[in-house]
Amino acid sequence: LQAMSDSEQDWLALKPQEPSPSQCCGSGCKPCIYDVYEKELALWERAKAMQDKSLLMGKEEQSNNSELNPDTFTAFRVSSVEQLTEDTYQYKFELPGNSSLRLSLGQHIVLRGVVNGLEVQRAYTPIRPRNAEGYFEVLIKCYEAGLMSQYIKMWKRGDVVFWRGPFGGFPYQPNK
Repeated sequence: LQAMSDSEQDWLALKPQEPSPSQCCGSGCKPCIYDVYEKELALWERAKAMQDKSLLMGKEEQSNNSELNPDTFTAFRVSSVEQLTEDTYQYKFELPGNSSLRLSLGQHIVLRGVVNGLEVQRAYTPIRPRNAEGYFEVLIKCYEAGLMSQYIKMWKRGDVVFWRGPFGGFPYQPNK
């Protein structure tokens, strides 16, 4: 009987945690952090029903291939941090070779940070010259009491942070 309850504890420890409202960036991302949670919960329930933990091992939450993707977080290295005003910073991120993010007009990307053990996600729109290759830049205003701001203020050159996207945008044709 004891072994049974240990197994139940093991499964409970593996159960994905439901995001809190503060973790959602509110930008209408597809998938939203709640969509990702629902998918992970369904996978966990299926694995638990089959008593097969190996089904959970295949879930990839982040990738290191430096290819932006809406479904998974990708690692990008901070190549420079420039303070522009008292509370505004410009961050530059490395892209492999001469690649670019290839964002369309009005698109944004979502940043993931962990503050006091809580995962937080926020949307930001990169700023860049149209011909930027090998990097992208994000201009961020940090707020005194902002959860994500606490995470961002600690960044320094060489740090790795995780982004996913792109999301949003709107159709635009010149002179129309």
